Amino acid sequence: MTSFPKVSVAIITYNQKDFLQECIESVLAQTYSNIEIIVADDGSTDGTQELLSDYDARYPGKFVLRLSEKNQGITPNSNAAHFACTGKYIAWMGGDDLMLPEKIERQVQFMEDNPECTICYHDLDVFESHTDRTLYKFSDKHKPREGDVRVSIKYGVFNGACASMVRTSKAPTNGFDARLPVASDWFYWIESLVDGGTINYLAEVLGRYRRHDSNVTNRRQSVGQNQLDHLHTLNLVLANYPQYLSALLFKEGSNWWSSRHRLPYFKMVVVSFKLSARPKYLLAISVYIITLGLIKL
Repeated sequence: MTSFPKVSVAIITYNQKDFLQECIESVLAQTYSNIEIIVADDGSTDGTQELLSDYDARYPGKFVLRLSEKNQGITPNSNAAHFACTGKYIAWMGGDDLMLPEKIERQVQFMEDNPECTICYHDLDVFESHTDRTLYKFSDKHKPREGDVRVSIKYGVFNGACASMVRTSKAPTNGFDARLPVASDWFYWIESLVDGGTINYLAEVLGRYRRHDSNVTNRRQSVGQNQLDHLHTLNLVLANYPQYLSALLFKEGSNWWSSRHRLPYFKMVVVSFKLSARPKYLLAISVYIITLGLIKL
């Protein structure tokens, strides 16, 4: 690279002190040096904020801390990080995940060489926290895909959040949508791609995704909200970007099929109506009903 643009590493954390130090050390160990480390803490009570203040004192000018006095939730905390980023690229991280040393260098190199790339993501080593044992590669369970915004709409979040680097100039100016309190990342990726550009994959393991009992996806309440947020995301896509109806229909058909044994049909319809805060979302509900009918034929 002839230049080394600034990269904002955005770390989202809440009560993860036991893992956060290892996460931060993996960022500091990067072979790429022009990095600012943004850490948004959502009102932790386990000593996380004291740990972060210590890092800030030890590395003057390296850290930008957004320390909330109270717990606000995943999306507000993500926005605290998003709006603090000043780099050309943003690399997203959970406070319990890890970077391998060449992650930032490899992703920046690709995005500098490919200016049409809006989001660059890579494979992950998914590991068991208490044993450090590899469980599987992220690509084993989530088929890597590339393309424009239609690919993101059709296939959902196939890019691991802690594997993803986004071009800041293409990221949503309003950040993460506050109407999606937990699973707002999918709509964030869609809105990053909606004005053009591609999502591209590096077939390398450049990070590690930790599995443990405190993962958001392991909390029953959050899992339920995840499903509601994904359903609402489809409403938002249809309401704001109706030109991608065919991609949305493909995704909604997949959703209905995968959830047909977990949620009765009438419950899904009720949820859709509850999410339809504005009349234009009623069209989305009609699409859901028609799609389900076609699948059942």
